[in-house]
Amino acid sequence: MKKVVFIANPVSGNGKAKKAAELSASILKDNAFEVSIKFTEYAGHATTLVQQLSSKADIIVAVGGDGTVNEVATGLVGSKTVLGIIPNGSGNGLARHLKIPMSTKKAAECLIHGKLQPLDAPTINDKFFFCTAGVGFDAHISHVFAKMEGRGLKNYIKAILKEYGSYASQDYTISLDDSSSVNQKAFVLTVGNAAQYGNEAVIAPNARIGDGTLELTALPQPNLIRGAIWGIRLFMKNIDKDSSVNTFRGKEIKINNTAQSVDGHRDGEPDTWEYPLLFQVKQENQITVIANSTLV
Repeated sequence: MKKVVFIANPVSGNGKAKKAAELSASILKDNAFEVSIKFTEYAGHATTLVQQLSSKADIIVAVGGDGTVNEVATGLVGSKTVLGIIPNGSGNGLARHLKIPMSTKKAAECLIHGKLQPLDAPTINDKFFFCTAGVGFDAHISHVFAKMEGRGLKNYIKAILKEYGSYASQDYTISLDDSSSVNQKAFVLTVGNAAQYGNEAVIAPNARIGDGTLELTALPQPNLIRGAIWGIRLFMKNIDKDSSVNTFRGKEIKINNTAQSVDGHRDGEPDTWEYPLLFQVKQENQITVIANSTLV
């Protein structure tokens, strides 16, 4: 009998994550899994719980958004225990990349019938991320969004519209796998392990979660028309086809700037880093995740 532990923040979404964990656990119990639920008590607690429980469980399931997934997955690095996801956040970028249904019941069924996939565990200045991370306007928005009342796509768009006109591109130096560097003026620099931010907004269309490489997408300062086109392309999953957009690939991506530090985003959560920024992926950190069986 496989042992499954669900980890959720009991107050997230006014208790939605708690209810999702309880429903999912009930479904797996009815399918002959041994299940238990652990609730987090503070930021970072999920990682601690996973490190304590991973040797005693076959699957540990993150119930929540990309932030919760990040904490749980971080705790699994170096372990053979499998990561499962019940999406219950505002963007659910990694879950959507894995084609996991947004319905709790169907996501739970995916834990039973899904397929195992390798999942790289890249770092940005030694901090793990599993979906996307970066600097620029999207990072600025993640910091603004974190201070707003309420989550969801509506508030995210509201933050974009409010901040769009006042944010200016920055000058960066980019080097890939210790190769020669290039100068890049960019409005957005996003590194993708997975393809999307969340809500099906695909910023790194060619990113693959287990191929040992990262995809960097660089967007220049847009005018209103270009910005609108990018918005359409994000949801059409072809922003890399825009002639104004540059993409880079590598196992190690270094980004520098004349500033000392920068506000960034890591799996949808705001973070702050010191320059230079080192994004890298190492084979030994790779973990295993349950994806929808329909994932190609």
